[in-house]
Order: sequence, then structure tokens, then C-alpha cells
Amino acid sequence: MKIGIFHSTLPASGRKPGGVEIFVHRLATALANAGADIEVISFTKAPDNAPYRHHQLFKRLSRFSSSRFFMIVVLPILLNIERFKTYDVIHFHGSDWFYARRCAASVRTFHGSALWEARTATGLKRKLSQYMLYPLEHLARWLADVTIGIGAEAKQIYQADYLGRLFSSRELFFPGPKTSEPSFIFIGTWKGRKRGAFVAETFMKSVVPLLPTATLFMACDHVPQCRSIVNLLNPPDDVVAQVLRRSWALLSASTYEGFGLPYLEALMSGTAIITTGNSGASFVLDGGNYGCIATDGEFASRIVELTRNTRMRQDYEERGLARAEEFLEARVLADSFTAYNHAIDKFAARARR
Repeated sequence: MKIGIFHSTLPASGRKPGGVEIFVHRLATALANAGADIEVISFTKAPDNAPYRHHQLFKRLSRFSSSRFFMIVVLPILLNIERFKTYDVIHFHGSDWFYARRCAASVRTFHGSALWEARTATGLKRKLSQYMLYPLEHLARWLADVTIGIGAEAKQIYQADYLGRLFSSRELFFPGPKTSEPSFIFIGTWKGRKRGAFVAETFMKSVVPLLPTATLFMACDHVPQCRSIVNLLNPPDDVVAQVLRRSWALLSASTYEGFGLPYLEALMSGTAIITTGNSGASFVLDGGNYGCIATDGEFASRIVELTRNTRMRQDYEERGLARAEEFLEARVLADSFTAYNHAIDKFAARARR
């Protein structure tokens, strides 16, 4: 089976990668390491250490990679030029809604929903663009042979064939000793739905007065200058993993996550989680059984409670490690091959008609 995996972008040095491109890179790496015949197709270059074959589309047009109109409208149309005849199956992770001339079986994964991205967006431009994308995602669903929804909400919204899960690297994320004094980590952006500003303000105003020795590490695009907050501006994965492993809890205030890789990586690291409610948190943490899901008003008090209650924190750590076993790389790869074979069978049956 020759597999193609498409995403418009892949992780690159010098900028914070998105969650989908991180997963695409990890999935392709795992498939390549497992001996699969795999090639990744993207509009941007592959990471230098990528173990898989890579095909960069339309190199002469790469200067338009920062144009949202080009990436949403033009690139999906240009896919019809490529057609991808050499693959048995091609696995799309976005930007395929205008690719109609499909010459191979296709699988489409939905990493959350543009509808909820729009509803939780804080900027008007972002909100409008996501509302525009939502019907295009349904068009992509209709064009694909087989669909995968990451998390229960995406599966339901797009009536996907399979419930999808993400995975992360066990070489990076594993348990270890915690810091002697309370420490926490936030992973996300200062503005927008990740709400780094809310986490920092809550920590400084409501947590530090009660826990004066506590420290908040922020892997963020902006961090205020203050004694109790440490700036981890666009840190590499190994630094994030080390801080996450040593932290007492991951703090998240995201209003929407399709899945939320940091939740899984915290579970794998034996680190408790305090988050505000969203569909990703509900799915990964099983409605709060494996982490604390709080309202905005409860957020600070839950941090203080978890810090002072060692037994509660250790219980979350232990149960979280057990939950992480449900998101193993081997399981995701097995599910992927099931979807690929299903798509190949459906494509072949349609071709015989």
C-alpha cells in the first residue's frame, strides 16, 4: 500500500507550529518508522529531520504561503492539477474541499470543527473566515471515501466513519520528579481562544497571594515581566517536555479544543491538569475523571486546592497515566490502516460501477 498524507504546512523552525501539522508530522514519522510506504505532500518544506519522503507542491508559488486567500481558495483548486495518481490512498488533513478529480482512495480527518472555531474566535476576521470554512469542511466530507473525526464532537458534527485519537512521543513525554516548590505550565497563545492573558492574570492576582513561592512557566507568544512568571518564548519540544514533566499541573483556559495535545502530553508526563471546559478537554479527560475541568470563577481556587491537597494531585497523576494508555501510537496506526483499507475498498467498488 502506497500512502500519501497531505497537509498544507509542516512544522518549521522560527515559528510556532499548529497542532494539526505537528500531528501530521508525527503520524508520518510513525508510519515511516513502522516500514510503511509513505510520502507526505505539503505546500511548505518538511522538517530537516523528517524520516519520510516528502513532495513539496508548487514550489514557485511558495511565497504565497502567508496568504490566507491563497491557502483556503487557490491551493485546494490547484490540487486538481496534481491528482495524486501514484498513491493507493491519500490521507487529507485539510484544504481539500475543491479537490474533485480524485484518482485514488481518500481519507479525510477533521481535527475539530470550524463552526466551534468561529463561535469561540475573539477577532471578527477570524470568526468570519471560520464560518466560511465550515460548509467547505462538509464539502470535503462528501468528497472523501472515509472520514475520521478527532474527538466525539467532530465525529458527530461531520458524521464521520471513525472516532480518531491523537498520540504523542513517549521518548519526550514521560513521568519524572516534580519541582520542590509549586510550579505550573501554560502552553498556548496570549490572545484568542487559548487565553494566556486570563491564566497569567488569574495566577498573579488570585494564586500568588496564597502561594507566594509558586511559579508559572508560559510557553507562549507573549509573557509579562514579573517575578512569578517565567518566559518560555517558542521553546523546542524537549524543553516543553522537561518543564511539563516537573510541573505540578498544566493550566489551560482554552474556550475550544478539537482534541488538545497538551492535555495528552500532561497525562503522559504524570502531570495533573486544570482546565476550563471545552470539547477536547471533555473527551481526553473523560468529562473530568482524569483532570479538573473548572469554570472561570473556580479556576484560581482549583489551582490552590490542587496544590495544597497532595493526595488529590497524586491521584490525578496516577489516573492520568492510565488514561494515556488509551492514546498509544500503535493504536492510532492500527486505526489508520483500518481506515485506509476501508477507503481503498470503497474507491474500488465505486470504480467498478
